[in-house]
Amino acid sequence: MQHIEIHPGFVLIDKIHSQQDNTVKYVFLSQGQVLEFSFIDKRDGKDIICVPSQTGCRMGCKFCFLTDYDLAVRNLSPEEIADGVKYVVEDLRLLIRPDANDVLLISYMGCGEPLLNARNVIESCELIRDWYAGAYETVRFAVASIIPVPAAMRRFTEAVRTRGLAMKFHWSLHSPFDAVRKEMMPHASPVEESVRLVSEFMHETGNSAEVHYSLIEGENDREEDVAELVRLLKGRDLPVKFLRYNPKPECAWTPSPRVRRIRNALEENGIKTEFYAPPGADIGSSCGQFLEDYYVAHTGHGPR
Repeated sequence: MQHIEIHPGFVLIDKIHSQQDNTVKYVFLSQGQVLEFSFIDKRDGKDIICVPSQTGCRMGCKFCFLTDYDLAVRNLSPEEIADGVKYVVEDLRLLIRPDANDVLLISYMGCGEPLLNARNVIESCELIRDWYAGAYETVRFAVASIIPVPAAMRRFTEAVRTRGLAMKFHWSLHSPFDAVRKEMMPHASPVEESVRLVSEFMHETGNSAEVHYSLIEGENDREEDVAELVRLLKGRDLPVKFLRYNPKPECAWTPSPRVRRIRNALEENGIKTEFYAPPGADIGSSCGQFLEDYYVAHTGHGPR
């Protein structure tokens, strides 16, 4: 498609429609770096836009496609994040469609670790809320993080509370055991400390939270994993969203066949669960896939 300059230094370079679902991916160039935003349409009454918080990620998670690429990491400004959202809203005419939705949900689950850019993430939320508070009945936000460490998490919690943001916290757990979790996600924070901080977030802000958990056969779907999940989460009002694992060619892991059995075991102990198949997998817009296609296209380099 023809490149569209939205304002100096911020250019739309591609727009891609999924052939599997209703996801639309927008690819921008800002300060010479690629940013990807996705519109997710689940036909559930919400306009969902998945946004990045950084231009890359240094967390090194084993199951993330970006781990194997040398991406320059820069914290995005509040304006870059908000401008991407504004373009998606206007391009898809979300506010003037005959079937316009009442809820706008901005999900900081694209590229990057939001708590490493927490100040700009919070400021972008305020910008977006101020722009659209009169157009939508509800403007909500969500972040996903593997590092709710004490100082950063408490600053984030206080900012969400004092600024009155409707913000859901998604804690990326993926194993209840610290040793296994560190193998999967080298920079992940300790499990017991993290679950306390997530509970504090819920108590201090009045907002909800949930656990993200991609079930991988033989890695985190064993009986001992289930028992430890029950011990860790029982009575905490923290539901678990089991995510469909997107197999990565460089990694031998495969999705677990035990999803239903594990969900039943948790629900029998009063822990709510759901299973979620992340959308846009065919256009590199699913969990852990952002930027891979364009990194290869723009540099000619594959994984390390």
